[in-house]
Amino acid sequence: MILASCSSAVVDYAIINGKVQRAINGEGIANQSLYVMTRKSTGSGFLATKKILDQKRVLTDQNGNFSVALVREAGAFVTVVYEGDADYFGTAIYRDYSIDEPVIIETDKLIKFKIFVKNTKPFDENDFIYISFFAGFSNVRRTGIENYGVANTYRPEQPSPGGVFGGYEETSWTGMDVNSIIHYSVRESAEHFKIQWIMKKNGIETNGFTDDIPYNINEVNSFSYEY
Repeated sequence: MILASCSSAVVDYAIINGKVQRAINGEGIANQSLYVMTRKSTGSGFLATKKILDQKRVLTDQNGNFSVALVREAGAFVTVVYEGDADYFGTAIYRDYSIDEPVIIETDKLIKFKIFVKNTKPFDENDFIYISFFAGFSNVRRTGIENYGVANTYRPEQPSPGGVFGGYEETSWTGMDVNSIIHYSVRESAEHFKIQWIMKKNGIETNGFTDDIPYNINEVNSFSYEY
């Protein structure tokens, strides 16, 4: 008679609790998507790696809280990736936390601006305007450009020592018929909300900043820049 025995490894789980909240007032933010994982460091020096033990995508509840069960081992830690959305700022950067402490992620609500740019006193087809949104040292996200006159400048791909530098759109226009809208999202923690401009007409170049643009955080804020 042959005797056989089976054994199963016991899997240890940790309950990871956390919250996504506005940094300015601690208000919890609902329906925020996070990528939560447990990881463990192995090796050392150049051979050091971080092994993923478990991972899940979770959503915050109406109060900004989340809870998820993930596999743990001795020496494990929690890593969270928060990307934000159209209304809240996110970085998509891996951030590590202790496995035994609540994960608190603070972020900023995004203030939205709709900037109208129009050439109201054209000189000739060489008229040039460049626009950017100035918000001090804060991140500014350009979310769209609409053109109802000439198209904005497109910078094509350029070869470089490290390869090819990809093409990109620039918020500048050349011509008399400039009639466009630029959409921006700016973090609520920014200290300034201004338009920076560089203009050339009749061969004369000027530049500067507008005054601070008034805003309502719960609305799309319109501002008209005419030149």
